[in-house]
Amino acid sequence: MKREAIFDETGTYRYSLTRKWSEENDRKVTFILAYPNHANEYKEDPAVRKCVELAKKWGFGSLEIVHLFSYQTDHISFLRTLTKQEAVGVNNDYYLLSAIEHVDLIIAAWGDYGSLYNRQDEIKQYIKNKPLYCLGITKQLFPKHILSVAASAELQRFASKRPIKNEGTLTYIEDINDSLIHEEPVEEIKPVEEEEPLTMIEEIVDMFR
Repeated sequence: MKREAIFDETGTYRYSLTRKWSEENDRKVTFILAYPNHANEYKEDPAVRKCVELAKKWGFGSLEIVHLFSYQTDHISFLRTLTKQEAVGVNNDYYLLSAIEHVDLIIAAWGDYGSLYNRQDEIKQYIKNKPLYCLGITKQLFPKHILSVAASAELQRFASKRPIKNEGTLTYIEDINDSLIHEEPVEEIKPVEEEEPLTMIEEIVDMFR
């Protein structure tokens, strides 16, 4: 697997982390998480491992992880002691915008931390012209944190107020309704019927044309 990570010159801020496991499959998914822990180009952390697990399951060949806040820390409480600029990082939004520019799927998975410094609304403005997905929502209507969802979690469109069920369904995920316990009832995603079944990769391409 090819591993890369981009930090600021002090190593305090991690702006981007990428993993690529297939040279033949150029399909890429971007995850937007809350803040980085301590993964780098040599080691993983639980959030990165979960993202890789899901991306492989869905048939992608690579992923990129960016964040609402790029300051590396173990606890969100520390970010609250910083100014907004200190927590976000000077170049964070540049790398975030780059990560969503040419990608097949964008997933929001930052949890309730999106309320800090109103970062969720800022990020959604950046990507308002692109489909944004999540893996379920919290009681506060934020996208669930990547570590709080099952491997078979249901992909949903993440809208301005709450995810839109059954809109832009990713039909290549057939088992996502089996094990996720929702905090509120949602409609089951049903595959789109085709005269000839599309392959996993073809469905992704068709959805984003």
